[in-house]
Amino acid sequence: MKRFIAALMVSTVLTSAAYAAEMPVNSVILSTSGLANFEHRAKVDGNAKLEFPVRFEQVDDILKSLIVFDAQGRIGGVTLPGKQPLAQVFKDLPFTQDQLSNPSTLLNAYQGAMVTVSGPTLKASGKLLQVVPEETSLGDDKTTTKNRVSIMTGEGIKSALLEDLQSVSFDDPKIKADVARALDAIRENGTAERRMLTLNLLGQGNRDVTLSYVVDAPLWKTAYRMVVPEAGAKTGLLQGWAVVENMTASDWNDVDLTLVSGNPVTFRQQLYQSYYVSRPEIPVQVFGRVMPRVDAGTLATAEQMEADEGSASPRGRMGEYAPKRKGGMPMLAGGMAAPSPAAAPMAMAEMAMDSVAPMEAVAATNMASVSQAANAAQSSEATTQVLFRFPDHFDLKSGQSMMVPFVSREVPMERVSLYQPETHPTHPLAAVEIKNDGESGLPPGVLTLYEESKLLNGTSFVGDAQLPVTGQGEKRLVSYALDSKTSIDRSDKSEQIEDKITISEGLLNVSVKGRMETTYTVKAPAKEARTVIIEHPKLGGDYNLSSPDPKDVEVTATHYRVKVELKPGEKKIVPVVLENQYWQTYGIDGMATQQLLAYATGHGKLDAETRKAFAKLAEKRREMDAIDQQIMQLENERNVIFNDQQRVSQNLKALTEKSEVKQKYLDKLSAQEDKLEKIDATRAKLAEDRGEKQAELAGMISSLKI
Repeated sequence: MKRFIAALMVSTVLTSAAYAAEMPVNSVILSTSGLANFEHRAKVDGNAKLEFPVRFEQVDDILKSLIVFDAQGRIGGVTLPGKQPLAQVFKDLPFTQDQLSNPSTLLNAYQGAMVTVSGPTLKASGKLLQVVPEETSLGDDKTTTKNRVSIMTGEGIKSALLEDLQSVSFDDPKIKADVARALDAIRENGTAERRMLTLNLLGQGNRDVTLSYVVDAPLWKTAYRMVVPEAGAKTGLLQGWAVVENMTASDWNDVDLTLVSGNPVTFRQQLYQSYYVSRPEIPVQVFGRVMPRVDAGTLATAEQMEADEGSASPRGRMGEYAPKRKGGMPMLAGGMAAPSPAAAPMAMAEMAMDSVAPMEAVAATNMASVSQAANAAQSSEATTQVLFRFPDHFDLKSGQSMMVPFVSREVPMERVSLYQPETHPTHPLAAVEIKNDGESGLPPGVLTLYEESKLLNGTSFVGDAQLPVTGQGEKRLVSYALDSKTSIDRSDKSEQIEDKITISEGLLNVSVKGRMETTYTVKAPAKEARTVIIEHPKLGGDYNLSSPDPKDVEVTATHYRVKVELKPGEKKIVPVVLENQYWQTYGIDGMATQQLLAYATGHGKLDAETRKAFAKLAEKRREMDAIDQQIMQLENERNVIFNDQQRVSQNLKALTEKSEVKQKYLDKLSAQEDKLEKIDATRAKLAEDRGEKQAELAGMISSLKI
């Protein structure tokens, strides 16, 4: 039985290898967008089939982005097993995958088929009857189960043990093809995580063929090292390493590696998923009873209805899109360019990876030797991304990671102390201001800092930091420790000052100047000079810096950066003043007496004549206040009488006719009514007087103008 299965499997594998050759990875472009651009190259002769394995989760991206370069041939198609290929294959076969794994169950699936068997005791051809298990004695009361195959020949039924036969073959070529097809499907889908992609090429002669596609890939990580020079030096070493991983289904052998830092638009679509369009179900037509519909009359003629409905709106026209190649660089999904196979290779410097010094040895080396430890990648600045291409090729097995240097050079840098009060209220941070004077930007990453020391004759670790995205020619501050030797104290003061006043059309417009002053007291260590950078927060509300001189202060999106140079032991007081100016508008007719008096007596921005006018306004407003007070007193008196009338009215309801008490209540009500009439008359006269004074006040206000 085992020999029978092995013969089938070997035959199928040899047949597959005869028509397809694998394409190795030639070039890899890894992006910080989480994508990788892979390029495969191969030489073909005439018509050819090329294949390479891909991970199951990457199939959608390959179907979306695969591009083929064959300048002298044609693409016959790219084939890929379906998402559930084995289930689909065995759905159309008379046997299952489990039956295929056992010769006896496979033969039973083809009962009646013509077979030829060959063995020591039987050589015959006939129709297959059945394969049944049979107990066979091994002696010493031991038995085993074997399978007996029976066939119907021209001479009758013949049988033999299947395990004793040398071969069993189907005479029908179609059955052989079915079994071979099933075995091919099992081989191509030996694991649920891989799929074999086959490219069919049509053409003549020897030629180069290139495949390029974009798939998901782990982000390449950035880790920097920086050697900070001693005080006074203006340059230091910056070394950047990239951590890359090969999570593809194939090993990378002699691969050209490029790293891309950018943030392109990326997405994925489930192209590997089968979709079916839903269709409405129409019932089978069955002739039944005739039931005419009840007529409901007509609404209008067809011509009238069409005229009412109007013409339909024209359809929108879809634009056409044709991808363009520029300079042999077709643009792929994810914003990365696939290099054309015809592009000339870049001239690169030699890279000696074997000479990279381990990190444990950094403390025993100087800056010059460390700077020569890595020959970094060549970089270039694109419109939306930065590219790093390595001068040598790499080998990396599937599932492994490696670390390669992409930058190693001296850069301009200066040691400073950065004061961020939200980080520490009294001490600044030890920091380094670096400038990227390279040919391209630097991607973000963690940063390990070492300090160059003459005492150690080498370097020592001083702290960790984060390097943000640093564009070409830009500066960045990198802080890594607390500078406890330098102390800073701060105090805040704010005030609002009325600066200018205008009056027009009854409106008082006041120009107010807001002033926010923070005083920093900075003291350097006794025996060390310091360059301190104070980060002072920017304010909203149109506040602008008035001190120190704005031309000497750098500005970030959120802070001002005030630089202070200190000699050893020196102490400086640095005021930072922010000012803004805005207008407030008040209606003069709505001002109270005290407000008018304030402008009449205490505001220095008004001249004597205007203050005198405000005094008259205050006097007129006081007269109106007096009238308002009298009216309020009358209202209170009226309310008291009204409440008493309510009480008297309730008592009258309880009294009998011609009662003396009742008459007394009636007399009281009459007297109260007389008093209410006098109150109403007095109140009306006061309201008239107030109206006159209100008119006089309005006239006085309208005449004011400064």
